[in-house]
Amino acid sequence: MRPEWLANLWLRMKALARREKLDRDLDDELQFHLAMREKKLLEAGATPEEARNAARQRFGNTTLTKERSRDMWSFVALETFWQDVRFGLRMLRKSPAFTAVAVLTLALGMGANTAIFSLIDAVMLRLLPVRDAQQLVILRWTAREEPKMTGVSWPGCPGQESHSVVGKHMSCSFSYPAYEQIRSVQGVFSAISGFAGPVRFRATVGGKLSFAKSVFASGDFFSTLGLRPELGRLLEPSDDEPGAEPAVLLGYSYWIRQFDGDPSVIGKGIILEGDPFTIAGVATNGFTGLDPGVLVDMWLPLSSAPRVLPGWGFKSTDAASRWVEMVARIKPGTSLAQAESMLSGTFAATALHGPEPVFKVDDAPRIELPSIARGLATLRFNFSQPLFLLMAGVGLVLLLTCTNLAGLVLARSAARQKETALRHALGASRARLICQHLTESFLIAIAGGLLGAFFAYWGARSLAAFLAVNWVLPVQIDVRPDPWILGFTAVVAVLATLLFGLAPALRGARVDLTPILKGSGSMRSSGPPQLRLGSGLVFAQVALSVVVLAGTGLLVRTLANLESVKLGFDPRNVLLVDVDTATNLSQADPRIQTTILRDLQTRFAALPGVLSVSRSLFPLLSRSTMRTIIHLAGAPAESNVEGNELPVTPGFLETMRIPLLAGRTLTTTDLRSDAAPEPAVINQALAHKLFRSRNPLGGLLSEFGSRSPDYQVVGVVGDAKYGDLRSPIEPTIYEPVRRGGGSFELRTAGDPKGLITSVRQALDTFGGVVLVENIRTQEDQIEKTLYRERLFADVSGLFGFLALGLVCIGVYGLLSYQVARRTQEIGIRVALGAQARDVLRLVVWKGIVLVLAGTAVGIGVSAGVTRYLRSLLYNVTPTDPMTFVGVALALTLVALAACYIPARRATRVDPMVALRYE
Repeated sequence: MRPEWLANLWLRMKALARREKLDRDLDDELQFHLAMREKKLLEAGATPEEARNAARQRFGNTTLTKERSRDMWSFVALETFWQDVRFGLRMLRKSPAFTAVAVLTLALGMGANTAIFSLIDAVMLRLLPVRDAQQLVILRWTAREEPKMTGVSWPGCPGQESHSVVGKHMSCSFSYPAYEQIRSVQGVFSAISGFAGPVRFRATVGGKLSFAKSVFASGDFFSTLGLRPELGRLLEPSDDEPGAEPAVLLGYSYWIRQFDGDPSVIGKGIILEGDPFTIAGVATNGFTGLDPGVLVDMWLPLSSAPRVLPGWGFKSTDAASRWVEMVARIKPGTSLAQAESMLSGTFAATALHGPEPVFKVDDAPRIELPSIARGLATLRFNFSQPLFLLMAGVGLVLLLTCTNLAGLVLARSAARQKETALRHALGASRARLICQHLTESFLIAIAGGLLGAFFAYWGARSLAAFLAVNWVLPVQIDVRPDPWILGFTAVVAVLATLLFGLAPALRGARVDLTPILKGSGSMRSSGPPQLRLGSGLVFAQVALSVVVLAGTGLLVRTLANLESVKLGFDPRNVLLVDVDTATNLSQADPRIQTTILRDLQTRFAALPGVLSVSRSLFPLLSRSTMRTIIHLAGAPAESNVEGNELPVTPGFLETMRIPLLAGRTLTTTDLRSDAAPEPAVINQALAHKLFRSRNPLGGLLSEFGSRSPDYQVVGVVGDAKYGDLRSPIEPTIYEPVRRGGGSFELRTAGDPKGLITSVRQALDTFGGVVLVENIRTQEDQIEKTLYRERLFADVSGLFGFLALGLVCIGVYGLLSYQVARRTQEIGIRVALGAQARDVLRLVVWKGIVLVLAGTAVGIGVSAGVTRYLRSLLYNVTPTDPMTFVGVALALTLVALAACYIPARRATRVDPMVALRYE
């Protein structure tokens, strides 16, 4: 039942509408009497002005209602709109098959667009959850040359993700003295603070060791952002003073994950890298840091960075050590140009002429203040291109969907031609008919949008989870609906209505009443007959489908090429176990670490089903690299060869099954020996570049800048992929590992995943001294490096199948419509002796010509569009002939399948029935 207030509103609207009609009738009657009175007075000899005044005086006690009529037009329009809605719902209910196809295809198109836009909104458009985010800026220096500075340059600096200008360098990282100097500048900022990170800590919570991602922040960092704590208090300036009690602010997610949301954690202790800290509070829910999506577990005072992580280059007195980033709010009344000019002068004075200048005068260093209202750019740098390409793809799919629906609506409107003609003959204007057609299209768009919202929510969450699992860092992409997404969905629904409903509505409203009302034939458009709209829509569908399918084919071939790359090693049945050792955390003794790792390797080797065990600093194809420059000892600098190095334990090459070509591999003696030069094994590529045709065994190698031999070649192995699948084989040297931690490689006789439980039990025997970072198979590791290609291939493959399905529906709908319209003609042809194959050829030829013409145009468009995919392709060109030929064949086969049913129906037309067909 309807609510009482809604029922009362509806009755009031109907009453007002009836009253408005009565008022209009009264107005018409009054105007008639007024005109007649003026006419009689004029005939009696009165002037026009006297006649008009006398007539108005005669009817002056009667109030005309045109003012009130204009005030109530909206109620009438609303009632008319509801009439159209009810009528449209009845018509859609009478055609359940059409309605289901239309709503489902539109839901897929709109849902895919909204899902991708949800990710774009979460990664690139959403404002930081802080006070007045539009006022936030980050300090960035630019110079013509790279400065003579060391330290850390964080990748999220705005502008670096798209920076390609030659002769211009930029970074958001400053030295600590530069940070203090800029903070002292008056009249520029209303607030300014510094931060560094994130960096990964070893954290001990309740005696359990784990990793935590942390950011060092100045005491005024959270007051600059305008944040409030979820629990306890935020970091304050007193926490950042020398000698202050070490305090830490927990992130909300970390508090939930590690402390189960316990409010009593405030004031308790936590050990970070061996140093005790006191929990001061919990950050507000929803704030994960200045880099949206990249989770931060905790915040520490900025002044504690050099003490907690002395090996990271956090030096508070060195002007050549950059590691501090600054976020600020511009002071009201100060323009951005004024602030940049004042800061550039102060910065250049020290950077060029201070006691430790890091720039030259010709470098022209200056300060810029880009906005960070939407956060730092780490996620945008990695995901912007894939997301925008997917957005373009789903946009084409939505356009294809609307083109398909336009054809279906057009064919459906032909079946309602008599109804339209009767409505027009009974007084319905052309605008009224168009409004009725658009109302039905809008109902389909609304239903598709509601169903598409479900698809969008599911799709966005699935894509966000896929990116979070497969990216190198833990991320949290918030794809919850917000006003941006709801507004985008509403705009898409309106545009979809116009795209697929306007053309059929305009064409359906152009009617020729005479033949229709006589019952002598089908409704004909009064427009030009030279190009049928239905054929044009199918032609456009095919052309758009070629673009989608061509991109899909290229991306699928890229994935197939990468999966078939020769690795140079055997990734099957290999389990990777990433570990980190810490006896006293930051004060760990390297010799104790070596002993622990050796014992752990022995335990792994004793597990049932393990064939061999080795350890490397990082696993192959993990996107981690160590670059080096090698040359023959005593050779000139021109012989330098740039390549990769990988510290490994004895047995690594055997475990990974990298073939030995000459000499020997590393042994346990090599690992324990401290003699120089140390033994090393090189791959075939390095041997060819350094030694050419000479025997490399026994050769002495030096690293760049070294005057004495660093390595002696004891063996040569085959070439193997190193960092990722896309990179070509490069010169590589395998040397004995001298550092703790790294990754164990366990080659097993069966499925390596079955050993994960036994591996964890072996790790637990070390009482928390060994920290496990990750356990996965080598094949899973390789799959993880292909996440972007697999995402593109899977999503574009789905779009490709959808495009083929839409083309099939479009061709089928058009030919079915034409067969129905040409039933009389087909009957006459059959009566005059046409064979079934002739009728079949007549119908099929129409569809094949459209598909071939659309394919030809689509291939031409694709040749220009697919070049934007060049950076995503591997071993395939953007205009690959095989891909385009395959697309053309696929569309032709789909067209033949779509043509068969209408053509078969046409061959079974009974001439007697057809000649009586109306």
